[in-house]
Amino acid sequence: MDESSRQAPRNYQDLLGDIANSFSSFHATEAAIAHAVLDHPDEVAGMNISQLAVFSRTSAASVVRFSKAVGFKGFPEFRMALVSELSRREHLGIQGSELDGGITIQDSPEEVIRKISQADARAIASTAERLDVGSFVATVDAWEKAEMIGLIGVASSGYVVMDLQLKLNRLGKNAIAWRDAHSALTSISLLKPNDVLVAVSHSGTTVDIVDVIREFKARGVTIVLITNGMRSPSTALADVVLYTSARETTFRSGATASRIAQLTVVDCLCVALAQRNWRETKAALDLSREVVGTRSGKKPLL
Repeated sequence: MDESSRQAPRNYQDLLGDIANSFSSFHATEAAIAHAVLDHPDEVAGMNISQLAVFSRTSAASVVRFSKAVGFKGFPEFRMALVSELSRREHLGIQGSELDGGITIQDSPEEVIRKISQADARAIASTAERLDVGSFVATVDAWEKAEMIGLIGVASSGYVVMDLQLKLNRLGKNAIAWRDAHSALTSISLLKPNDVLVAVSHSGTTVDIVDVIREFKARGVTIVLITNGMRSPSTALADVVLYTSARETTFRSGATASRIAQLTVVDCLCVALAQRNWRETKAALDLSREVVGTRSGKKPLL
Protein backbone atom coordinates (compact mmCIF):
# COMPACT_ATOMS: atom_id res chain seq x y z
CA MET A 1 0.00 0.00 0.00
CA ASP A 2 1.25 3.55 -0.69
CA GLU A 3 1.79 6.28 1.91
CA SER A 4 -1.57 7.90 1.09
CA SER A 5 -3.37 4.94 2.65
CA ARG A 6 -1.93 5.99 6.02
CA GLN A 7 -3.05 9.62 5.84
CA ALA A 8 -6.14 10.87 7.65
CA PRO A 9 -8.44 12.85 5.35
CA ARG A 10 -8.94 16.48 6.28
CA ASN A 11 -12.72 16.64 5.77
CA TYR A 12 -13.62 15.65 9.31
CA GLN A 13 -14.53 18.18 11.99
CA ASP A 14 -12.67 17.56 15.23
CA LEU A 15 -9.34 19.26 14.66
CA LEU A 16 -8.80 20.28 18.28
CA GLY A 17 -9.69 16.81 19.51
CA ASP A 18 -7.24 15.30 17.05
CA ILE A 19 -4.45 17.55 18.30
CA ALA A 20 -5.26 16.69 21.92
CA ASN A 21 -5.16 12.97 21.13
CA SER A 22 -1.83 13.24 19.29
CA PHE A 23 0.21 14.63 22.18
CA SER A 24 2.07 11.37 22.79
CA SER A 25 3.50 11.51 19.25
CA PHE A 26 4.59 15.18 19.29
CA HIS A 27 8.17 16.31 19.68
CA ALA A 28 8.90 19.00 22.28
CA THR A 29 8.43 21.98 19.94
CA GLU A 30 5.30 20.44 18.40
CA ALA A 31 3.87 19.91 21.88
CA ALA A 32 4.53 23.55 22.73
CA ILE A 33 2.62 24.68 19.64
CA ALA A 34 -0.17 22.21 20.39
CA HIS A 35 -0.50 23.67 23.90
CA ALA A 36 -0.78 27.15 22.44
CA VAL A 37 -3.46 26.06 19.97
CA LEU A 38 -5.53 24.16 22.53
CA ASP A 39 -5.22 26.76 25.29
CA HIS A 40 -5.80 29.78 23.04
CA PRO A 41 -7.51 28.62 19.82
CA ASP A 42 -9.27 31.92 19.12
CA GLU A 43 -6.06 33.90 19.41
CA VAL A 44 -4.05 31.44 17.31
CA ALA A 45 -6.70 31.53 14.57
CA GLY A 46 -5.90 35.22 14.08
CA MET A 47 -2.11 34.84 14.00
CA ASN A 48 0.33 34.49 11.13
CA ILE A 49 3.13 31.96 11.22
CA SER A 50 5.67 34.33 12.76
CA GLN A 51 3.26 35.42 15.49
CA LEU A 52 2.46 31.83 16.43
CA ALA A 53 6.17 31.01 16.53
CA VAL A 54 6.78 33.84 19.00
CA PHE A 55 3.62 33.04 20.98
CA SER A 56 4.61 29.37 21.39
CA ARG A 57 8.32 30.20 21.90
CA THR A 58 9.31 28.04 18.96
CA SER A 59 10.19 28.91 15.36
CA ALA A 60 8.44 29.34 12.02
CA ALA A 61 10.00 26.08 10.83
CA SER A 62 8.55 24.32 13.89
CA VAL A 63 5.10 25.70 13.11
CA VAL A 64 5.35 24.31 9.58
CA ARG A 65 6.43 20.90 10.91
CA PHE A 66 3.56 20.93 13.40
CA SER A 67 1.05 21.74 10.65
CA LYS A 68 2.32 18.82 8.58
CA ALA A 69 2.35 16.54 11.62
CA VAL A 70 -1.41 17.02 12.05
CA GLY A 71 -2.08 16.34 8.38
CA PHE A 72 -1.85 19.66 6.52
CA LYS A 73 0.39 20.88 3.71
CA GLY A 74 1.43 23.91 5.72
CA PHE A 75 0.37 26.58 8.20
CA PRO A 76 -2.09 28.47 5.92
CA GLU A 77 -4.12 25.29 5.41
CA PHE A 78 -3.97 24.49 9.13
CA ARG A 79 -5.08 28.01 10.09
CA MET A 80 -8.05 27.85 7.68
CA ALA A 81 -9.11 24.53 9.23
CA LEU A 82 -8.82 26.01 12.72
CA VAL A 83 -10.98 28.99 11.78
CA SER A 84 -13.55 26.62 10.28
CA GLU A 85 -13.49 24.43 13.40
CA LEU A 86 -14.04 27.39 15.72
CA SER A 87 -16.90 28.64 13.56
CA ARG A 88 -18.53 25.20 13.69
CA ARG A 89 -18.17 25.01 17.47
CA GLU A 90 -19.69 28.45 17.88
CA HIS A 91 -22.62 27.44 15.67
CA LEU A 92 -23.18 24.29 17.75
CA GLY A 93 -22.77 26.14 21.04
CA ILE A 94 -19.79 24.07 22.16
CA GLN A 95 -17.87 25.90 24.88
CA GLY A 96 -14.09 25.87 25.19
CA SER A 97 -14.42 24.11 28.55
CA GLU A 98 -15.96 21.15 26.76
CA LEU A 99 -13.02 20.52 24.43
CA ASP A 100 -11.83 17.63 26.61
CA GLY A 101 -15.27 16.32 27.50
CA GLY A 102 -15.85 19.12 30.00
CA ILE A 103 -16.71 16.81 32.91
CA THR A 104 -15.79 18.21 36.31
CA ILE A 105 -16.24 16.95 39.86
CA GLN A 106 -18.86 19.65 40.37
CA ASP A 107 -21.10 18.51 37.50
CA SER A 108 -24.62 17.35 38.31
CA PRO A 109 -25.85 13.94 37.11
CA GLU A 110 -27.80 15.75 34.39
CA GLU A 111 -24.62 17.47 33.17
CA VAL A 112 -22.67 14.21 33.18
CA ILE A 113 -25.37 12.54 31.07
CA ARG A 114 -25.51 15.46 28.64
CA LYS A 115 -21.76 15.76 28.19
CA ILE A 116 -21.09 12.04 27.78
CA SER A 117 -23.93 11.57 25.31
CA GLN A 118 -22.71 14.56 23.29
CA ALA A 119 -19.15 13.22 23.27
CA ASP A 120 -20.29 9.77 22.13
CA ALA A 121 -22.51 11.19 19.39
CA ARG A 122 -19.68 13.46 18.27
CA ALA A 123 -17.31 10.47 18.11
CA ILE A 124 -19.58 8.70 15.62
CA ALA A 125 -20.10 11.75 13.42
CA SER A 126 -16.44 12.82 13.34
CA THR A 127 -15.24 9.25 12.75
CA ALA A 128 -17.52 8.97 9.72
CA GLU A 129 -16.07 12.24 8.40
CA ARG A 130 -12.51 11.10 9.09
CA LEU A 131 -12.74 7.76 7.27
CA ASP A 132 -10.79 7.76 4.03
CA VAL A 133 -12.82 6.03 1.31
CA GLY A 134 -9.74 4.69 -0.47
CA SER A 135 -8.42 3.03 2.69
CA PHE A 136 -11.91 1.77 3.48
CA VAL A 137 -12.27 0.09 0.07
CA ALA A 138 -8.74 -1.33 0.30
CA THR A 139 -9.69 -2.98 3.59
CA VAL A 140 -12.84 -4.56 2.17
CA ASP A 141 -10.84 -5.77 -0.86
CA ALA A 142 -8.28 -7.40 1.42
CA TRP A 143 -10.98 -9.04 3.54
CA GLU A 144 -12.73 -10.41 0.49
CA LYS A 145 -9.55 -12.09 -0.78
CA ALA A 146 -8.30 -13.38 2.57
CA GLU A 147 -8.80 -17.00 3.58
CA MET A 148 -8.30 -16.07 7.25
CA ILE A 149 -8.65 -12.75 9.09
CA GLY A 150 -6.86 -12.35 12.40
CA LEU A 151 -8.01 -9.68 14.87
CA ILE A 152 -5.98 -8.25 17.76
CA GLY A 153 -7.05 -5.76 20.43
CA VAL A 154 -6.20 -5.48 24.11
CA ALA A 155 -8.09 -3.94 27.05
CA SER A 156 -11.20 -2.07 25.84
CA SER A 157 -10.27 -2.65 22.18
CA GLY A 158 -10.52 -6.38 22.90
CA TYR A 159 -14.30 -6.07 23.05
CA VAL A 160 -14.28 -4.52 19.59
CA VAL A 161 -12.32 -7.38 18.00
CA MET A 162 -14.62 -9.93 19.62
CA ASP A 163 -17.59 -8.14 18.09
CA LEU A 164 -15.83 -8.02 14.72
CA GLN A 165 -15.07 -11.75 14.84
CA LEU A 166 -18.76 -12.49 15.43
CA LYS A 167 -19.81 -10.28 12.52
CA LEU A 168 -17.27 -11.77 10.11
CA ASN A 169 -18.17 -15.33 11.11
CA ARG A 170 -21.85 -14.58 10.47
CA LEU A 171 -20.86 -13.38 6.99
CA GLY A 172 -19.14 -16.70 6.32
CA LYS A 173 -15.57 -15.43 6.75
CA ASN A 174 -12.94 -17.31 8.72
CA ALA A 175 -11.87 -14.94 11.52
CA ILE A 176 -10.23 -15.35 14.89
CA ALA A 177 -9.85 -12.70 17.60
CA TRP A 178 -7.06 -12.45 20.15
CA ARG A 179 -7.09 -10.22 23.21
CA ASP A 180 -3.46 -10.60 24.22
CA ALA A 181 -0.13 -10.76 22.40
CA HIS A 182 0.82 -14.23 23.64
CA SER A 183 -2.32 -15.85 22.18
CA ALA A 184 -1.85 -14.04 18.88
CA LEU A 185 1.82 -14.96 18.51
CA THR A 186 1.15 -18.57 19.49
CA SER A 187 -1.36 -18.76 16.62
CA ILE A 188 0.80 -16.97 14.06
CA SER A 189 0.84 -19.97 11.70
CA LEU A 190 -2.90 -19.56 11.10
CA LEU A 191 -2.34 -16.55 8.85
CA LYS A 192 -0.56 -16.86 5.52
CA PRO A 193 0.60 -14.28 2.97
CA ASN A 194 -2.45 -12.48 1.51
CA ASP A 195 -4.37 -13.07 4.74
CA VAL A 196 -5.18 -10.05 6.91
CA LEU A 197 -4.46 -8.98 10.47
CA VAL A 198 -6.75 -6.24 11.80
CA ALA A 199 -5.25 -4.44 14.80
CA VAL A 200 -7.46 -2.17 16.90
CA SER A 201 -5.67 0.34 19.14
CA HIS A 202 -6.89 3.78 20.21
CA SER A 203 -3.38 5.16 20.65
CA GLY A 204 -1.46 2.90 18.27
CA THR A 205 1.39 2.87 20.79
CA THR A 206 0.52 -0.23 22.85
CA VAL A 207 3.65 -2.40 22.91
CA ASP A 208 1.74 -5.69 22.58
CA ILE A 209 -0.07 -4.43 19.47
CA VAL A 210 3.15 -3.17 17.88
CA ASP A 211 4.94 -6.48 18.51
CA VAL A 212 2.08 -8.54 17.05
CA ILE A 213 1.85 -6.31 13.97
CA ARG A 214 5.60 -6.54 13.38
CA GLU A 215 5.65 -10.36 13.57
CA PHE A 216 2.68 -10.88 11.25
CA LYS A 217 3.88 -8.27 8.77
CA ALA A 218 7.26 -10.03 8.52
CA ARG A 219 5.37 -13.10 7.27
CA GLY A 220 3.61 -11.27 4.44
CA VAL A 221 0.28 -10.72 6.19
CA THR A 222 -1.57 -7.53 5.20
CA ILE A 223 -1.93 -5.23 8.22
CA VAL A 224 -5.05 -3.10 8.72
CA LEU A 225 -4.97 -0.71 11.68
CA ILE A 226 -7.99 0.97 13.28
CA THR A 227 -6.66 3.79 15.45
CA ASN A 228 -7.21 7.31 16.71
CA GLY A 229 -3.54 8.31 16.68
CA MET A 230 -2.15 9.89 13.54
CA ARG A 231 1.49 9.08 14.28
CA SER A 232 2.49 5.95 16.13
CA PRO A 233 4.68 2.84 15.75
CA SER A 234 1.59 0.88 14.65
CA THR A 235 0.69 3.46 12.02
CA ALA A 236 4.19 3.30 10.55
CA LEU A 237 3.96 -0.50 10.20
CA ALA A 238 0.39 -0.83 8.88
CA ASP A 239 -0.44 -1.27 5.21
CA VAL A 240 -3.85 0.42 5.60
CA VAL A 241 -4.93 2.75 8.40
CA LEU A 242 -8.53 3.59 9.26
CA TYR A 243 -8.73 6.56 11.61
CA THR A 244 -11.32 7.05 14.32
CA SER A 245 -12.06 10.34 16.07
CA ALA A 246 -12.81 10.08 19.79
CA ARG A 247 -11.31 11.55 22.93
CA GLU A 248 -10.13 9.86 26.07
CA THR A 249 -9.74 12.21 29.02
CA THR A 250 -8.67 11.93 32.66
CA PHE A 251 -12.19 10.90 33.66
CA ARG A 252 -12.72 8.67 30.67
CA SER A 253 -9.60 6.69 29.81
CA GLY A 254 -10.81 3.74 27.73
CA ALA A 255 -14.08 5.59 27.35
CA THR A 256 -17.15 4.32 25.56
CA ALA A 257 -16.63 7.03 22.93
CA SER A 258 -13.46 5.36 21.66
CA ARG A 259 -15.17 1.97 21.43
CA ILE A 260 -18.21 3.48 19.73
CA ALA A 261 -15.90 5.09 17.17
CA GLN A 262 -14.15 1.78 16.54
CA LEU A 263 -17.45 -0.09 16.30
CA THR A 264 -18.70 2.48 13.78
CA VAL A 265 -15.77 1.60 11.52
CA VAL A 266 -16.39 -2.13 12.08
CA ASP A 267 -20.08 -1.86 11.20
CA CYS A 268 -19.38 0.10 8.01
CA LEU A 269 -16.75 -2.40 6.87
CA CYS A 270 -18.93 -5.43 7.51
CA VAL A 271 -21.91 -3.99 5.65
CA ALA A 272 -19.66 -3.09 2.70
CA LEU A 273 -18.26 -6.64 2.70
CA ALA A 274 -21.77 -8.10 2.80
CA GLN A 275 -22.66 -6.09 -0.33
CA ARG A 276 -19.89 -7.72 -2.36
CA ASN A 277 -21.65 -11.09 -2.67
CA TRP A 278 -25.10 -10.56 -1.27
CA ARG A 279 -26.58 -13.93 -2.29
CA GLU A 280 -23.97 -15.96 -0.38
CA THR A 281 -23.93 -13.46 2.47
CA LYS A 282 -27.68 -13.65 2.88
CA ALA A 283 -27.54 -17.44 2.89
CA ALA A 284 -24.91 -17.37 5.64
CA LEU A 285 -26.92 -14.86 7.68
CA ASP A 286 -30.15 -16.84 7.25
CA LEU A 287 -28.41 -20.04 8.38
CA SER A 288 -26.93 -18.45 11.50
CA ARG A 289 -30.25 -16.80 12.30
CA GLU A 290 -32.05 -20.12 11.94
CA VAL A 291 -29.60 -22.00 14.16
CA VAL A 292 -29.48 -19.29 16.83
CA GLY A 293 -33.25 -19.06 16.72
CA THR A 294 -33.53 -22.61 18.04
CA ARG A 295 -31.94 -21.36 21.28
CA SER A 296 -34.61 -18.74 21.91
CA GLY A 297 -37.00 -21.17 23.58
CA LYS A 298 -39.73 -20.37 21.08
CA LYS A 299 -41.42 -23.17 19.18
CA PRO A 300 -40.74 -23.10 15.42
CA LEU A 301 -43.63 -22.10 13.20
CA LEU A 302 -45.26 -25.07 11.41
